[in-house]
Amino acid sequence: MKNIPQIDSWHSGLFTELEIVTAFGESRAALGELFDCDMLRGVRRPADAGDPECFDLSATARVSLAILHALWRAAGLPLCVAEQALSNWPQIAVSVARIVDFEREACEDRCASREPASTTDPFQFFGPFAEEPLPVGRIDEYIDLIDGRYLLWRKPKDDPHRIGTAIHASQERLLLDPQDAAAQADFLEAAAFLRRPAEHELIWLGSTGDEVFQPTSAPNGSHAPERLPTSILLGDAGSAATLATNYRSKRSVNISLAARAMKRRALGLHIR
Repeated sequence: MKNIPQIDSWHSGLFTELEIVTAFGESRAALGELFDCDMLRGVRRPADAGDPECFDLSATARVSLAILHALWRAAGLPLCVAEQALSNWPQIAVSVARIVDFEREACEDRCASREPASTTDPFQFFGPFAEEPLPVGRIDEYIDLIDGRYLLWRKPKDDPHRIGTAIHASQERLLLDPQDAAAQADFLEAAAFLRRPAEHELIWLGSTGDEVFQPTSAPNGSHAPERLPTSILLGDAGSAATLATNYRSKRSVNISLAARAMKRRALGLHIR
């Protein structure tokens, strides 16, 4: 079923309750706990002059909401813990938003973009035919819940925005001259990068217990380092790799895919 929002809530940042429900493909009753979270309470705007109550969500707030929902639904993480984690690590939402709401960085080349930055979509995530929500390992970011308590952020080692910029620049040159051999080569080189095996930087975010998130303590902090069941110190060098490979259980959430799915629904685009 195709979603048909009354306004372009994603680009305006103003979401009604119905539009948030539509963006997640769930019922209002099912999302009751989400609407009670601190994040949405903090951005709620009361109804005014016949307009319904709405939520004022910035680009990073929209992505944060998508990540909250995904961690809650896919990993079973309590919303309060997910909120605390994202509050302590705001760079996670910023990183994902740079690709979901791709904006071309200012450059000095001869080719002026033919489209507003807010609609630039070098990876074609939001085209009418990109209905299947497929992961793209080379640019997607993940949060892993390990052993039910440890949170690990996996982000690409190579900057996905740089790849998107290269793809977009070559596309612009090909619009001006479809026979531009150099632009064709640049496009194929950048696109080929996406087919390479994923390589991630591993960042331990912290741990959770009794619905409280304990962020990674700073060096020489007052908190004693925690231990995995293998008794390997998380504070040691290389601990992120150890944490990623030595566990009893792990739930991985593709937070980039979650944000893309929310945006597609908000834009009224079909998702299988």
